[in-house]
Amino acid sequence: MPYSCTWESKGVYIHFSGIVTLAQVSGSDDAMYEDPRFADIDYFIWDASDVVSLALSDTQVDITAVRDMGVSLKKDKLKCAFIAKDHRLSRQLEQYLAKSRALKIPWQMALFSELGQARLWLSD
Repeated sequence: MPYSCTWESKGVYIHFSGIVTLAQVSGSDDAMYEDPRFADIDYFIWDASDVVSLALSDTQVDITAVRDMGVSLKKDKLKCAFIAKDHRLSRQLEQYLAKSRALKIPWQMALFSELGQARLWLSD
């Protein structure tokens, strides 16, 4: 499986590897958003540090942000840490973050290159 979801006491850690498609991104979102524990979490970590390729077009990246905007109407407080080492993947995640800001998604979001940096930011 190209992703796994690990529920933590205050959040969820989603780890991706290999080639990741829109269906897998949507599947991981569904696994998190549809779980009853989602209502009580403070953060999620979207770790793509082991991803070879994110097979999403620019339009699909934007659609993902629009979908998250709908979720944010039900849960407006959430910290979202994204981790990527690959330059192309970082660019796609930066596009997602820019679209999220344009849509005024109220979640706090940040992009990191290391898991430790993300966890430190989440602890603030």
